[in-house]
Amino acid sequence: MVSYNIGYLSGLTNNQAVRPEASLYEANLATAIAALNPVQPDILALQEIDLDSRRSYQVDQVAALGDALELPQRAIAINWDKRYVPFPFWPPTVHFGQILSGQAILSRWPIIEHERLVLDKVAGNPFFYNALYLDRLAQVAQVGLNGQTVVVINLHLEAFDRPTRQTQTEFVLALAETYAEQYPVLLLGDFNSALNREAEGAPRSIQTVLDAAVFKPVVPVEQFGAAAQFTYPSDTPEFKLDYIFYTPDSIELLDAQVLAAAGPASDHLPLLMRFRLR
Repeated sequence: MVSYNIGYLSGLTNNQAVRPEASLYEANLATAIAALNPVQPDILALQEIDLDSRRSYQVDQVAALGDALELPQRAIAINWDKRYVPFPFWPPTVHFGQILSGQAILSRWPIIEHERLVLDKVAGNPFFYNALYLDRLAQVAQVGLNGQTVVVINLHLEAFDRPTRQTQTEFVLALAETYAEQYPVLLLGDFNSALNREAEGAPRSIQTVLDAAVFKPVVPVEQFGAAAQFTYPSDTPEFKLDYIFYTPDSIELLDAQVLAAAGPASDHLPLLMRFRLR
């Protein structure tokens, strides 16, 4: 499986005050497909993916990737459905405008159940900010693999407020631990936390998951500082913000790697895990 914050295929222009041409998105889509197709993911968990948004020229990116990679099962969790988003704030010509965006789990295997859980918002944000806030989600899918149910929890946690991200992390970990009492669980996505990012402050929210006895990261902690494991930014990776955790009692890890071939199709790099069920 692969986890990928695809940054709505805006590449390194993500959240910059520019209005890229449609050709940039077309090229980045082709690059992402070329990177993912050789590994043939059976499950693809995506964050920051557009379905019908002005900023990405009204392309349904879930359908485009799902069709190209032959992943017929698709679960979508919308976290941004706005008629107009005035961001970046200046100049108005680069405003995102109409937005339909979210997270998605694409699968070659049946998605049996799907749930969208909205996580806590930043408590100190003014009402007008929250009116345009991108909901942070835990997207939970039960996937049937050869008659066995595997729970996939796809995350995109708070990026800017550490206390809120910590609260969100504690909630999703407790959720994952509850599912792990009955099922193999994959907890993954963009945690927006890195052990080596000093600006984040202490304690790092990702440490909460690393300390959990029920889960293991697909990359050992002692390798987190290796450049080959960094996922952000995609052109000159410095931080590991993207993770896959699994239940070792029920899942055997075979391999894990960052897919550097995706390059700057997004500002993040995708993370791949190969596994078998015990």
